[in-house]
Amino acid sequence: MRVRGQSSADKMRQFERHREIIKVLAEEGLHIVIAAAGLRRFGPIPKHAPKTQPDSEVTVEERIRRTLERLGPMFVKVGQAISTRTDVISPELATALSKLQDDVAPESFEVVRSVIEAELGASLEELFAHFDEVPAASASIGQVHKATLFDGSSVAVKVQRPGVQGIVERDIGIVTSQVRWLDAHTDVFGDIDAVSIADEFALAVREELDYIKEASNAEMLWRAFRDDESVAFPRVHWATTTSKVLTLDWLDGVRMNRLEELDSSGANRAILAQRGINCYLRQMLELGYFHADAHPGNYFALPDGRVGFTDFGRMGWISEESRHRFIDLVWAAINRDYGLATDTLVAVGNNPAVDDVALRREVGRLINKYHGRELGRINFAELSAEMLGLIRNYSLGVPSDFALILGTFVVLEGVGRMLDPEFDFATTAKPYITQVVQERSSPEVLAGRGLRAFGHAMRVLEQLPDSADRVLRRLSKGEVKVSVRVTGYDDLLSRLQELVNRLAFAIIVAALIIGFASLLSAAGAPAWVQYVGQIGLFAAFGISFWFFGSIILARLRGRKR
Repeated sequence: MRVRGQSSADKMRQFERHREIIKVLAEEGLHIVIAAAGLRRFGPIPKHAPKTQPDSEVTVEERIRRTLERLGPMFVKVGQAISTRTDVISPELATALSKLQDDVAPESFEVVRSVIEAELGASLEELFAHFDEVPAASASIGQVHKATLFDGSSVAVKVQRPGVQGIVERDIGIVTSQVRWLDAHTDVFGDIDAVSIADEFALAVREELDYIKEASNAEMLWRAFRDDESVAFPRVHWATTTSKVLTLDWLDGVRMNRLEELDSSGANRAILAQRGINCYLRQMLELGYFHADAHPGNYFALPDGRVGFTDFGRMGWISEESRHRFIDLVWAAINRDYGLATDTLVAVGNNPAVDDVALRREVGRLINKYHGRELGRINFAELSAEMLGLIRNYSLGVPSDFALILGTFVVLEGVGRMLDPEFDFATTAKPYITQVVQERSSPEVLAGRGLRAFGHAMRVLEQLPDSADRVLRRLSKGEVKVSVRVTGYDDLLSRLQELVNRLAFAIIVAALIIGFASLLSAAGAPAWVQYVGQIGLFAAFGISFWFFGSIILARLRGRKR
């Protein structure tokens, strides 16, 4: 994004960065990206030979991944974030981006010391009983050192690299302004709202630079799972945490992506996969927020058999509606309900011009593929990927949190099968899906829906008299000019009150019909709930017929007069 009041030096630095990006793209043989992105306007393409010839065995997707790694932290973070958005990128590119590496040479210990002491206002020796000078891990934004507090606790201290915020902000500005230029001058994005997606990822990257935000994410998950004996989330040590220094409990285990070390340690990979996925399912389908960096390198197999989580810079937030829509899709696939599946996809999408007939046909093909299978035999990764394909092909423009659910399910099943080739994601997910369906069909939940609908109707009714009164007062004061002369004010007020009463009655009847209809359509509801819904619906329709009949009779009598 171009910043107002930029100095000539800043503009020159941005121009030079554009030239650097073009150079890296050319070296990776991605001239087509340079052309498609409109980067030629920043100067000619370097004429040196690319490092990767176009006819080599290296795929375009792998070259894109390698390019992002070479361009630095902001590009790596955006690539990692978009790897789960297979509603806007191809599955092949998503797979390549999921392998992005963020390993760079560490800063010197003197630099680390200076950052910690400047942030915490005390010497390193006053803050920690021991501090390892050699980092345990090093990435583009920060590096992690193991340390010991004076109470004997082993902690991981994450220290941000000096100057990284300026580098990231520069690249965010370049990327977002480039996306806006392409959106305004080309049709390269089609129906995808690329500007909103770019802004979303820019916000996510900025949040990763704020270690207070990451600490809050870690604290939230630690509180939710502190009594769960199958997983471990590190506790935050707030006394030694700032926006650039983060101190968490040290988790001493083997990273999940180191399979040989896992086997040497005697870890049960099948149990680890099940525990990790169970934890994610609870986060996504119950809590509504989850650890969004689903890279296996962010999980540890602890000596006591628990699964440890680390790196909380990225969190996913899922609305209740998106969670329920996802369950609706799964339920529709199981029950061969084309209408429910199509309606759900259209409801979550943002494309009023979608071809409903063609979409229904494609949904029917997809559901037929899975119909007849038991829940435990459905490949959720395959199902989610095909749904994302429909979303992409029909430009449905679904909310990011809904796409995140589908994309994350694909990633999670891949992690599960990496740990255990026999891992069955659907069998693990079955209890959670069944639980959500049953909860939505419970009398308490259905009653809550009815109360919310009734409450909304009552709020509308409460506002009607005040609104009508304001309009009439303005009319009586001459503040509103109309083309007719108002006479018989008392009669008008009486008729208006009658109309308000009729409208109130109609809204209440409509709320009753909706409430009882929801009882009938509730998936998996008990028989007595369906019975109550039928009786109530017939009664509500009877009242509505009487109501509209009385209106018609009143009009006929008025005409006779």
